[in-house]
Amino acid sequence: MLKLSRRNWNNVLIFAVLILMFVLYGIPQRLQQKMATEHRLIPADAQLLMIGFAGRRLVKAGPQWQIQPSADNVDPAQLALAWQHSQLIPVEAVPMHSRVPVAQASVQLVGESSPVIWLLYPANVADNNDGNNQYLLQQAGDNQFYQLSRQQAGQLFMLD
Repeated sequence: MLKLSRRNWNNVLIFAVLILMFVLYGIPQRLQQKMATEHRLIPADAQLLMIGFAGRRLVKAGPQWQIQPSADNVDPAQLALAWQHSQLIPVEAVPMHSRVPVAQASVQLVGESSPVIWLLYPANVADNNDGNNQYLLQQAGDNQFYQLSRQQAGQLFMLD
């Protein structure tokens, strides 16, 4: 058995409690953060201010959302909710420099000076098996692509 003074045993006990606190609190929290990596259009803690499309804008006017110029077939509140809560599926896309976006959205967040630009591309048959019904989404300046169905792309980008 180790012969330690009362003071040394107190130090051992203090360090043991600190290590136990780190193990029980710190490690599971970090693992949860790493495992729960969500890919979203808008960060969960950010607040949406405006989304600019090719010919229209979705703007927050007080507590309500408005589309300018107005669109009869689109509910502004549903469009804002779709942008705020859509989760993205990352995919490995074949790098092609000749991709041309079919739509673009400029997302302005509260407190941010520059907008976030999202580009929508049609998926090529080489990227997936069902290329006609899929789209690829990319944040400008980022190499990561995300997969969207035709329905999601139509809802988010007001495609006809």
